[in-house]
Amino acid sequence: MKNLLLFIFIVCYSSVLMGQDQIKIGVLAEKESLQSDALGMTMKDEILSLLGHQYHVVFTEAVFNSYDPTLAKTQYDSLVAEDCDMIIAFGPTNALMFYEENITFETPTILAGFVNQDFVELSSQNETSGIDNFTYFITPFSMKGDVESFYSLANYKNLGVVVDDYLITSFPIEQKLDEIFAEMDAEYTLIPVHETTSSLEIPAGVDAVYFSSTSQLGEEGYQKIINQVNELQLPSLSGYGVRDLELGVMATNQPNINFNQIFRRIALTIEAVTRGQNLSELPIEIDYENGMTINLDVAEFVGINFKNSEIVKYNYMQSNFKGEEHRFSLKSLMSIMLHQNLALEAERKSIDLKGQEVRLSKSNYLPEVGVNAGGTYVNAEMAELSFGQNPEYSMTGNVQLKQTIYSADASANIKMAQLSLEAQREDFNAFELDQVLEVGMAYYNTLIYEANKSIQLKNLQLTKENLKLAEENLQMGVGGKSDVLRFQSQLAQNTQGMIEAKNTVAQSYLALNKLLNLPMDERLVLEDSLLLGVQEQNEAYEQLIELLDQPNERFLLTEFLIQEALTNSPELMSLHYNKESVERNYKLNKNGRFIPTVALQGQYNQFFLREGAGTTMPAGFPSVPLNNYNVGLNISIPIFQQNTRNINQQKSKIQMEKLTVQKNDFEQDMERMVYDNIIALINELTNIEISKANKVVAEENLKISQSEYANGIIPVIQLIDAQNNLLENELAFITAQYNYFMVSLQIQRAIGYYFLLNSEENNQAFYARATQFIQNN
Repeated sequence: MKNLLLFIFIVCYSSVLMGQDQIKIGVLAEKESLQSDALGMTMKDEILSLLGHQYHVVFTEAVFNSYDPTLAKTQYDSLVAEDCDMIIAFGPTNALMFYEENITFETPTILAGFVNQDFVELSSQNETSGIDNFTYFITPFSMKGDVESFYSLANYKNLGVVVDDYLITSFPIEQKLDEIFAEMDAEYTLIPVHETTSSLEIPAGVDAVYFSSTSQLGEEGYQKIINQVNELQLPSLSGYGVRDLELGVMATNQPNINFNQIFRRIALTIEAVTRGQNLSELPIEIDYENGMTINLDVAEFVGINFKNSEIVKYNYMQSNFKGEEHRFSLKSLMSIMLHQNLALEAERKSIDLKGQEVRLSKSNYLPEVGVNAGGTYVNAEMAELSFGQNPEYSMTGNVQLKQTIYSADASANIKMAQLSLEAQREDFNAFELDQVLEVGMAYYNTLIYEANKSIQLKNLQLTKENLKLAEENLQMGVGGKSDVLRFQSQLAQNTQGMIEAKNTVAQSYLALNKLLNLPMDERLVLEDSLLLGVQEQNEAYEQLIELLDQPNERFLLTEFLIQEALTNSPELMSLHYNKESVERNYKLNKNGRFIPTVALQGQYNQFFLREGAGTTMPAGFPSVPLNNYNVGLNISIPIFQQNTRNINQQKSKIQMEKLTVQKNDFEQDMERMVYDNIIALINELTNIEISKANKVVAEENLKISQSEYANGIIPVIQLIDAQNNLLENELAFITAQYNYFMVSLQIQRAIGYYFLLNSEENNQAFYARATQFIQNN
């Protein structure tokens, strides 16, 4: 029974096939590649979806001419000889072959070669080919339009025009370029490429590059020469469309090639032929709209800046383009800041000054040595009466020595100076932690502002699309003029938002440059990726964050972090050293009055000159010695010093009490700070999920709103609300993600430990202490 059913099915199906008319389609192309294979499959699917239920469509195996017009002619003749019902030809080589051979088309032939309007003389009234059994598709590709639009953007002096070498010999390209540049204040240089080209030979004078035709290059080879041009920081333009901007080309004056639209046109054209229409009568134009589209990332890299008035003039896109510039991660910025920040350097000088104060206090125990010399003249009469003690002419010198053996004040000053130095070092450590946090916050704020700029740019492009919808509705009578005016007003507002976002980014980079002690005009390139931000966090830190998902462990982890904060806090250590210093001063004023100060003094005197009257002693007296010395020991006890010691003692006691209060207050602040930041981190994790879901809903709502507005179902204000809602949710989503990292940094500042600045071993040890604390409690 089963075999009988299968037989009936086969017979019936075969009869259906035999009942269908067959259409045999031949395909001519230029060069086989993965892309050509994929496009070929898409085209066949499109044709089959339209004609497959009416006809038995058979495709011959595609043939490739490798850019050889002679081979293309042979292949075309071969397909004609195979009795193809339809021939589809792709590429400029086949277009050139048809043009040169002046073929009489016996078989209906469609050319989808994207004919360049520079080389086809067509009146604006021409809507069909006018050639029996032949049609082609006219696209907006034009070297003249590209060159002129690119000049207004890049203001080049010598344009390097990259062209396939076979086109230079087959088409009057140089003649056309001569005509174009004769009307411009610039010149051009042809740069031919062929199949094996891996790098361009760019003359020194070329200051911009135009990729006019690179059909012989595979995607890998094309990517290499794009990278080469970007490394030279030359503005570049593609003659192909937006797709090339994703590879790294700076700009294009062409729209994105909509292959599905082209293949649909081919399928519809074939269907029209099956209904008896001649290809000569079918429309040749594909509805494309030219407009300069710019890859902002590449433009900024090569140094192209835009006036605010030009923002609406162009279309923009952003890609994952990464230039050869060094890209700074948060860790590298922290390292630069620690070595170059001027505020930190000023604090280091403060430590040096405190070090000198310690040396100065210790110098009280160093000997004081002084040397004096002097000469004296006494009138002769008085000299004679001095009996040899004061001669008429004398010159003396002496050396004085003072040495403090012990002083309670000096010893206390040394200790207090040392404690003050330690407190200054802890203040520096606290300030260093603050500066690390500040550069981290500046880093993430800059990324937020960059993301905001991208979102505002996307929103601006969206407003342009919606404005176009409103204009189309107006033409079709679905919408009114007020809709167009409303979107024009919205466009002005979005442009202002884009300008403000751009300026905010510039201000943010200025703040970063200040923190890093870099020139204000230096351009930093940040690792602008949330994924990289996650990867920068080490494994130990991520393990700690995972503990926050467990309510029981979250409380214990918070207690552990509070302990770490109190242990690591340089502020508490500074208060500790200051309190020790005050306690030392208190002891000095309490007991110092009973401790003697012991000092040693000595002096050596020498007569260098004794002349004139009065130099001789009376008879019977010994002569005056020419040198002498003395040594003395001084001991003093400060019993009462105007009650200053009692007053200073009370001041010290009050200062100690104040420092104790400050310590307790700071510990409470630290505890509250850790709790607040843990709660904030959990909130940000929640915000990320909520804003992500809201963003998906807003995107879907906008798509529906655009469709409904285009069909006249909803008013313009509802579409604008949907667009603004998407803008707000995109901003909320990106901000929540970066805020997560900012709160994370604030937690690390609170505990006095930055995971990025510590080794993996230290971080694992930190995590081990945390898990041990949780287990013990």
